[in-house]
Amino acid sequence: MQSNEKYSQAYLRWTVNERTQHWILAISFIVLVFTGFALKYPESWWSWPFLYAGAFDLRGTLHRIAGSAYLALSFYHVWYLLFNERGRAKLQALKLRLQDIFDMKDQILHNLGKSRTVPKYGHFTYWEKFEYWALVWGTLIMAFTGLVLWFENISLQIFPLWFLDVSTVIHFYEAILATLAILVWHFYFVIFNPTVYPVNFSMFNGYITEEEMREEHAAELEEFLTKEPEQEPEQEILTTEK
Repeated sequence: MQSNEKYSQAYLRWTVNERTQHWILAISFIVLVFTGFALKYPESWWSWPFLYAGAFDLRGTLHRIAGSAYLALSFYHVWYLLFNERGRAKLQALKLRLQDIFDMKDQILHNLGKSRTVPKYGHFTYWEKFEYWALVWGTLIMAFTGLVLWFENISLQIFPLWFLDVSTVIHFYEAILATLAILVWHFYFVIFNPTVYPVNFSMFNGYITEEEMREEHAAELEEFLTKEPEQEPEQEILTTEK
C-alpha cells in the first residue's frame, strides 16, 4: 500500500463485463416500463411519441424486443454466476446470511440514534442483497406472465382463459412494484444517498474510492488491508492522486 497521504486507493467493484450487464439491464428495463405503461394507458401523455409518429403498434414491438433482451441477459447472467470464477465469487457474496439480519437491526438502530454501533459490511450490504434477490424474484414473475401473454394462442391450449386474466393482473402490478423499487429504492442508494451523491460513479468506471469502501464496505476493506503484500496485485486496486 502507498503510505504517502497524498494518494488514495481506488478499488475495482465492477468489471467491464458486469457493467455491460448492468447497462443492458437498465436500458431494457426502461424500455419495458415505458412501452408497457404506454400499452396499458394508450391515451396517457407518455404515449404521445407513438401517437405523434403514427406508429402505435411500435409499442408492442419495442416491448417484445426489450423483453427478449432482458431474457437473454438473464440467461447469460445465470451462466456467469455458475461458470465464471468471478461470477461464482459474486454469487457466494450475495447469499443471504443470519448476519444480514443483525446488520439490518444495527443499521436501523444507528439511523434512529439508538445505537453507536455501525455495521461493517463485506462486498455486499444487506440492502444490496435484498434488492438483488427481489430483482430475481420479479424477473421470474414478469418473464413467466409476459411469455404467457405474448404467446396467447399457445397459452390458451395449456391454461384456461382465467389464467391469462390473472397473468395480466400480476404482470401489471409487478411492473408497478418494480418501477417503484427502482425509483425509490435503487435510485436513492446510487444517486441520492449522501455518501455517493450526485451519483455512484462505479457504474461508469467500475471503481469506488477508499473513502467509499471505508463507509460502505469496511469489512471487505479490512480484508484487503490485512492481505500479504505479494497478494496485493490480485486485489485490482488503483492508486490515484488526491
